[in-house]
Parts: sequence; structure tokens; C-alpha cells
Amino acid sequence: MSDTTKRARTRKTVEATPAPVLSHAEHMAALQAREAGKVVMYQQDAWGHIETRFVRAQNVKAWEAKGFLVR
Repeated sequence: MSDTTKRARTRKTVEATPAPVLSHAEHMAALQAREAGKVVMYQQDAWGHIETRFVRAQNVKAWEAKGFLVR
């Protein structure tokens, strides 16, 4: 019977790149910029929870087929 020896794994170096800290106002401005030019669509489930999606104009028909409503 042969002896199997395990090779020691070398740990990958973790690159610590801290995320930039944004104020609340900067965070909200970034969200609004990301959602600009998109259509807001909603879907309500049986429990009353509302799911919100920001959809590109060319994808509105596909999301309506999934049961979402345009705002």
C-alpha cells in the first residue's frame, strides 16, 4: 500500500481594497443616477409584498408578461 502525502496548499493573498465610504446623500445620488431613464415596474404577491424593478424601456413588454405593472 502506498503512502499518500498531501501537498500543503498555499494561501491566496487577499487584496484588501476598501470600498469608498459614501455619505447618505452621495449614496442616494448614485442610486438615482443608476436608475435614470428606466421604467419603474411593480408586482404584488399574495401576502401584499411589493417587488420593485427598474427596467429598460425595451424590456417592459417582457416584464409585463411576468406579471409586473408599469408605474
